[in-house]
Amino acid sequence: MKLPIYEKKRIVKTYEADTYDLMFGVLEDVADAIKLDELKSGSDAEIIKMAGKLVIQSMDTVKGLLKDMFEGITDEEIKNARVSDIAACLVDVVRFTINQLSKGFGSKN
Repeated sequence: MKLPIYEKKRIVKTYEADTYDLMFGVLEDVADAIKLDELKSGSDAEIIKMAGKLVIQSMDTVKGLLKDMFEGITDEEIKNARVSDIAACLVDVVRFTINQLSKGFGSKN
């Protein structure tokens, strides 16, 4: 995943994360915010809608998530990231969250 940081329409820095291991607290916040019980099909359109809801309803969760994913990113840099780029990252995280939680439901203790 990549998150470009802009200054007047020019990319001044790009944060990258090939993989990420979310902390349980962040995973829990994301799961609560996207309301997985409302997920019907798991289609891309539905996941994008959930990611959009996450941005609108849980700004602090989104900032915490971005800071967890991209080491060293600051609040000021997040302010200078495009919403579309953040949304793309969130779609990946929502998919990851659904996948992780699905594994938990199907695994034996």
